[in-house]
Formats: sequence, C-alpha cells, structure tokens
Amino acid sequence: MIRRETDKGCIIINQHDHAGLAGRLMSFWGNSTFTEPLPSDDVLFAISEHDAGWIEWDSNPKINNNTGYPANFMEMSNHEQCIIWRKCYSKHALSHPYSSSLIALHFSKFNKKAISKNSSNGEAKILQADMKDFVSDHLGISFSDSDFSELPTGVAVNLRLLQVGDIISLALCHGWLEFEIEDVPLDYDGNSVSIKLSSENGYNYLIDPYPFNKSNIELSVESQILTSKIFRDDSEYRQAVSNSESRNLWFTVYEA
Repeated sequence: MIRRETDKGCIIINQHDHAGLAGRLMSFWGNSTFTEPLPSDDVLFAISEHDAGWIEWDSNPKINNNTGYPANFMEMSNHEQCIIWRKCYSKHALSHPYSSSLIALHFSKFNKKAISKNSSNGEAKILQADMKDFVSDHLGISFSDSDFSELPTGVAVNLRLLQVGDIISLALCHGWLEFEIEDVPLDYDGNSVSIKLSSENGYNYLIDPYPFNKSNIELSVESQILTSKIFRDDSEYRQAVSNSESRNLWFTVYEA
C-alpha cells in the first residue's frame, strides 16, 4: 500500500496498481537518446507485475500500530515482507520465467538490505538463497547474490529499467516534488545518465533528460480517498477504506 498524505486525510494506492502505472509509463520508454527495453514484452511485463504479490495483503490492509496511520509498503514486518516478496516473483514463474527472474532480482536487493540490518534474520537468509536459485535456474546463469555485477549485461540493464520504472511511479503516486534517479541506462553498452523529476503540484512532472518517445504523457492510477489519517485499529481502517471514495489520480509527464 502507498500512503499519500493530504491536509484532511490521505490517499491510498494499491501496490499492484502502482506497478501497473509503472508499466504503462515505461511502455513509452525509448527515443533517439534512450534505447527501448529488449526484450520489450518481457521487461514491461516484469515492471507491470512486479508487485503482484501484494494483491492479497492490500485487499485486507493494516495500520501501522505505532502511528495509527495506514501501513505503507515500507512498514511491514520481516515475516510479511518475505511472504509478499516470494509471491511477487513466483506468481508468474511458469508463464514468464525471464520477467519473474527480473522481479526476483529486484526484491533480492531489498532483501539484502534487510539482512544487513539484522544478520540473524534467518527467514530473510532463506529467501535470499531461494531467489538466487530461482534466477540461476530460470535464466541458466550462475552469480553471487552479493555481487550483481556478475549478471549478464542485458539482465543488469533490464533490472535497472524495472527499478527506474518503479521509482518514477512511486514519485508520482507519493507526489514527490523533486527527485533525481542515478544510473539510468541509455543503452545496453554500459552508458547511463541521471534524470531529474520536478513538479509544482505533485501531478504534473517535468523529466530531464527526457527518456520517452512521446513528449506529453497522461496516465492515471486508481486510489481511495480517506478523510482521516489515523485509525484506532485495523477494523476501523478497513471499514474506512470500504466506505471511501474511489478516484483516478491523473498525472502528466512532459519534456522541457
């Protein structure tokens, strides 16, 4: 769940809807400066479906017990994260092995951070080993999960494109007014740049340099509008979500 705070309450966006927004936006990726994803269908599927493991959790959301706020995707327990991340990369493993491997690599990086913060986190260590084996089996490659530089160039670039799409969509959904993304691939030859996002209102975004093949892109994501920020318990929060107004948030992405 993504939580975007407002003056009167907050806006919540399901993780899978955010991923769909990322996929739709990244379908425009590529122009005379930025090479389009290859293989395009597999990369775009990975971006659009990378948060599919959240569907069940978001349908029965929880509050952050420390604040009473709707719990966002960064406020899960280690146990919940492991369950959700495993579902994300295993959901489409049979039909989309390449895409699923990119998703596993995506969450492997997050999981490594969890292990570095708590070296006794046995569940995260088991998950890390499983993701490494998953990628090795489905891509037919051998690599150390502590050194992603060992990945084939194409896989490494496509993983980064997934991450970039994820970050841009998160910026839009949260309404961040200024953000910079480093190491954005220009091609499959190792060239990259930093891109900057800026907005005056959290809905219309200037991106420089501009990576898309359409100069003005309009996209929307479904959200729920809550009139309160704090809830007593999960039950009260879920009832508020059930009674809330559903609204499409519209975004514009454009070049200078």
